[in-house]
Amino acid sequence: MSQPEEQVTTENDQSKNNENYNQAITSVLQSEQLEMIEDIQSGNEEEYDQEVLSVDQRNRNITDARKSAYDGLQKQAKRMKVISDNAHPKPDIGSTVRIPVPDVDRGRGDARSILAVVLESTEDGFYRLGTKEGVIAKYYSRSEFSVCPANILTIDEVSKENELSLRSVARA
Repeated sequence: MSQPEEQVTTENDQSKNNENYNQAITSVLQSEQLEMIEDIQSGNEEEYDQEVLSVDQRNRNITDARKSAYDGLQKQAKRMKVISDNAHPKPDIGSTVRIPVPDVDRGRGDARSILAVVLESTEDGFYRLGTKEGVIAKYYSRSEFSVCPANILTIDEVSKENELSLRSVARA
């Protein structure tokens, strides 16, 4: 048998299998529907009603479980937010902060961290930071830097014309 004939035979077999499968599913569904109709006609409406009630009760239980899971996740998120806010104090505009430089962004001779000053704060809790070399292009969250106890840099010392990446500031 040639290759095209084999493909046609295989496709015919698959279509026959699909037809048989669909017929089997249809017959099972029809038999279940017939049983329900026979139960109702023979006076077994109570059994039918009990089945409907148990399905409704299961749906309510599922809805209640989903709602309680959602509420639990919301509580957990609020707790995590409070813990994070307590661990990372909110910096003031003009405060000096230390930004650790990730190992992948620095060479052997580059600084492990850089000093920057907080230039602005967004409504979402992100901060724009600047150094003597220029403004860092990325906005930072409070967990990405630590506030220095002394103000080493001032906003006036920041070169606002240049927008740089953290990597280029670490190399400077």
